Parts: sequence; C-alpha cells; structure tokens
Amino acid sequence: MKFINLFTKKISKKLFYVLLLIVSVFLFACNDNQKEGNRDKSLTHFDKPKNDPLPYFRGKDFEPYWMEPGKVSYESKKVDFFEFINQKDEKFGRDNLKNKLTVVSFFFARCHGICPNIVRNIKFVQTEYANDPNVQIVSFSVTPDLDTPPELRKFAGEKGIIDSKWSLLTGDREKIFELARKTFQADTDAATKKVEDKDFVHSERVYLIDKNLNFRGLYNGNKGDSIQNLIDDIKILEKEG
Repeated sequence: MKFINLFTKKISKKLFYVLLLIVSVFLFACNDNQKEGNRDKSLTHFDKPKNDPLPYFRGKDFEPYWMEPGKVSYESKKVDFFEFINQKDEKFGRDNLKNKLTVVSFFFARCHGICPNIVRNIKFVQTEYANDPNVQIVSFSVTPDLDTPPELRKFAGEKGIIDSKWSLLTGDREKIFELARKTFQADTDAATKKVEDKDFVHSERVYLIDKNLNFRGLYNGNKGDSIQNLIDDIKILEKEG
C-alpha cells in the first residue's frame, strides 16, 4: 500500500510539471506573437474611427436623413427668411448666413437660468474658430423689447463676445417668435401656444447650419460634451467644401 501511495505521488508530481511546462510554452508563444506583431498592420496607434457625413433634417420633428455627397435635396429643412438688428445696430438677416457655417441659439440678456451656461459653452466654439472667417455664431433674443442694441453691446462686453464672430439679434418680437417656433422649434411649449402668444420658454437646443442654409446638427447647449460634438462636426462640414 505504501508503494502504491508513493508511486501515485510521483505520478502526480510528474503530471504537474508536464502541465506547467505546457502552460509556459503556450504563454511564451502568445507573447512572442505579440512581439512579432502578428496583427493587422493597417492598424496603428494613430488610427481613429472615420466620421460619417452629417445628416440633413426634414419636417417639424427634425427627422435626420443622409444623402450621397454631391447630391441636392429638395426636402431638407432650411432657415426661413428673417432680418433683424445686431448689437452694433446693423441689419443682419438670412443672407448673412450664406456661404458660412453658423451656430444658432436663443437667449435673453437678463436670463439667470440656463442662458449663462449655454453662453459659456458656446464660447468654446468662439475660441476654437476665432480666426476662421467661415464660422460664425448667431443668437436670437427672446426678450427683444428689453434687449436693445445698447443692452446687447453691454451684454457682449460682459461675456467676452467678439462682435465680428458672434451676432446677438433683436427686433420685432412677433417675427422672432414666429421664426423660433416655425423654423427652429425652439419654444418648449410651442405645441400649446399660438404664434402671437407673448410668453416664450426657449429650449437648450443649439443648431448647426451649413453654407446653403440647411440644418445639419442639433445639440444640447447646456452640456459640454454636446458642444464638443458641435465643434467636431463643424470640422466635418468644413471638409465638405
């Protein structure tokens, strides 16, 4: 019996060492393969996911859809006609959006809610594209009776807004409300209101408009990561030409 137990122990030890040797060889082989670079040589440390073309939008609900480069869509949602006054007391209208990439938002100077944070976030766009004449920012006041050009100039100075880069617009209240509701769907309570209603609760939404007045991106101006997406998307549109 002692002989059998001793024999069994010797067999177990031998089996253990054999298994250990097999595992060691396997691990060495795997590690060696990694050192030799047995992988797709087209992949490098610098590779990044390729960005898809930005969508177009249609309908009141901003339904996104994609088109092949070079094609023209007749159902794409575009910015409707408008003409207001900026903080420099100059006329500024839809024609000023043509041939530029435009970031659009709604605000009012005396807002103490979401406006300050949205303005701070959009300033990252201003900083990123400060020297790019093809990118501009436009913000419509939803309290135009209070936000006169002198008030907007004061607001711009306090917030570090560059006049040549960022236009703050004021004008006829009914026309601004109509544009905001019908074109941008920027009133959070628009479904229960009429165009002539004086109350306006603007959303956090920020819009990206291309050189042909098409809507190409929707973002949450209250969130930094969403504004970073906006900054990245502008770069994509610039490559479209």
